[in-house]
Amino acid sequence: MNVKDLFEKKVPHFSGKSLWDESMQNHTSLKVGGWVQAVLYPAHELELEQLLTFLHAYKIPFYVFGDGSNVLFMDERFEGVVINVNAFQQLSVERTSRESAIVFVGAGLSKQKLLFWAIQHGWGGLEFLAGIPGQVGGGIYMNAGTHLGDFSRVVKKVYLITKKGEKLEREVSEKDFCYRGQHFCKDHILIGADLQVVHRDPAVMQTVVSEMIQERKRIQPLKAATCGSTFKNPNGNYAGKIIEACGLKGLTIGGAMISKKHANFIENINHARAADVFQLMNEVKNAVRQQMNVELQEEVMVVRS
Repeated sequence: MNVKDLFEKKVPHFSGKSLWDESMQNHTSLKVGGWVQAVLYPAHELELEQLLTFLHAYKIPFYVFGDGSNVLFMDERFEGVVINVNAFQQLSVERTSRESAIVFVGAGLSKQKLLFWAIQHGWGGLEFLAGIPGQVGGGIYMNAGTHLGDFSRVVKKVYLITKKGEKLEREVSEKDFCYRGQHFCKDHILIGADLQVVHRDPAVMQTVVSEMIQERKRIQPLKAATCGSTFKNPNGNYAGKIIEACGLKGLTIGGAMISKKHANFIENINHARAADVFQLMNEVKNAVRQQMNVELQEEVMVVRS
């Protein structure tokens, strides 16, 4: 019995969208990637629990994602399923005090929707999200941030589901995070988090956010098909500046090119394959190692079969 037939038999009341034999080119911001057995969209928490229980019982590999930014699916077929958490877009104020509030945010909520909701309601502390693509879950997983801060400063509790479909809650602090990462999601799926925000003048926040977005538009290839920042910034430096100093802007392999606008972005300029992107990443790492004696680390998540 194939995975589709098995799924329909064992999870008969699945109400979310199911896309079978699907190309990940249709689901990633870089517009590359091979085929997967299915992309599944659980409609609510119980459905996700049932799905994970099924996948665990039958040892079917899976990958969880949101809007497909910051991820590179390789060209070979992924013999498993991809779980999309777009349905988890809850947003509610749980409790408030004179100076702050705790806000519950679902993993599938857009970072930009969260940010502009916070500005509208006068809740500060999330200005670092300005212009960062993707959803809250991925942002927490990667500890996304800018010079204004990152998720480690605002996340107080995370809500998780294990790979066996069991629910967990965990209080966290800055020590549970690292640069572009964290220590609590390795074997679990993040479905939501409590964030601490503070009272702040909406006009002041809007000014800060608008300036950051304009700066991103000026220096980043926002209209191109990319996966966002390709490499993590080394200590005390910027990956883009190092790559540019090595003369790599415009370097092209197949349909993939180091952006001429910002060297830490790889653009899909002509029907690139994931292999083109991956080879380009390796070329950059080798050149930077040889010329600058710096080891670049990928920020983009690479998914293999």
